[in-house]
Amino acid sequence: MMTFRVGVDIVSINRFEEDVLLSQSFLDRCFTSTEQRYCFSQSRPSQHFAVRVAGKEAVLKALSGFNLRLDFNRIEITNEMSGRPKVTYLTNDPAFKTLITDISLSHSQISAIAFALIYIVDADTFI
Repeated sequence: MMTFRVGVDIVSINRFEEDVLLSQSFLDRCFTSTEQRYCFSQSRPSQHFAVRVAGKEAVLKALSGFNLRLDFNRIEITNEMSGRPKVTYLTNDPAFKTLITDISLSHSQISAIAFALIYIVDADTFI
């Protein structure tokens, strides 16, 4: 049996302009050091932070369908060499080892949106 869960989120990029990005405690609560380095290396970091927040929210919404939860900084969104976004769960919880997660991220000048699709082959253990 295969069970799917989906999540979606949209955020306003202006929430992530300079004043928020100067708060290191906020950054550390929400993003891994790898994500922070990547976002700050971009010409407009706020777009990249915002789309990662949308991605993490979308993942959390999908995870909730499996009764699973993680802190924001335990969900890492990076890019593969091709540019395709990739989700990594930074936990030793065995429930997360069975999840297959796909994510799509996009942003305009004002909004960032993300869709997450998570599935497991044998969901009976988690539902």
